[in-house]
Amino acid sequence: MSEGSRAGDQARHLRARLERRAEPSHGPCRTVAITSGKGGVGKSSLAANLALVLARQGHRVLLLDGDLGLANLSILLNLAPRQDLEDVVRGRCRLEDVILSGPRGVLLIPAASGAPSLADMDAQARRSLAEELGRVGEGADFLLIDTGAGISSVVTTLVGMAERALVVTTHEPTAFADAYGVIKVIRHRSPSVKLELVVNMAANLTQGRETHQRLTRLTERFLAYPIPLAAVIPWDDCVGKAVVLQQPLTEIFPYSPATQALVALAKTLRLSPETSNGKAAPRPLAVPIP
Repeated sequence: MSEGSRAGDQARHLRARLERRAEPSHGPCRTVAITSGKGGVGKSSLAANLALVLARQGHRVLLLDGDLGLANLSILLNLAPRQDLEDVVRGRCRLEDVILSGPRGVLLIPAASGAPSLADMDAQARRSLAEELGRVGEGADFLLIDTGAGISSVVTTLVGMAERALVVTTHEPTAFADAYGVIKVIRHRSPSVKLELVVNMAANLTQGRETHQRLTRLTERFLAYPIPLAAVIPWDDCVGKAVVLQQPLTEIFPYSPATQALVALAKTLRLSPETSNGKAAPRPLAVPIP
């Protein structure tokens, strides 16, 4: 079989998987954005590994690299895209044609690295992309969107597509301050999105809780939104090792502390966040850290 025939067969197979509706027990596709105020907080690694954990738990997962301009999910998953979102935006192919099959059957929509045409999409292009993603995502149980960092129009558009969004931060003051900025903007532009906090690279459970408490005091006072704590992910040397090896953390270190925290977080995503009087109710930690 020629290389072209194999590629065509793979594309048809992927489209068939996406077009196949979920079984009744799975329910409709749930869209979760993973975002942050600044880079360097481990957002993309968290998104990639969360997708793999959900797939391992039996869900069909579509992962979008929404960092339109500085994409790296394909690197984290050790995949080599031939086409990406830039080709879709420029009309060179359909969205289904760029989808890659990764570990555990996770389907990745790759973005382009260093592509300003994607990062600077106009409003019409952003709306068209959102509509296409909604259509393609109908065949998945979860659509995870790894956004870029910050509060650009592309980031807020992608977050606005989601049912819920995980705002990733660390205990560092700059990450903390930028996380508040992201929460403020999203609450203003997309108040229906259920925002939750993930404290990443925490030294211990106490540090993670303190970071959440400091932030929620601000969000409750100035935004009338006590942001729930979705998870505390511990500092784990295995994360850096996995990145260097270009292998997913959860695949090569399945019993590491960070992996176990992600497993617990994935289980909570199967539940809709509870609300009370229009405000997100506090939720328990995904996993206790020793």
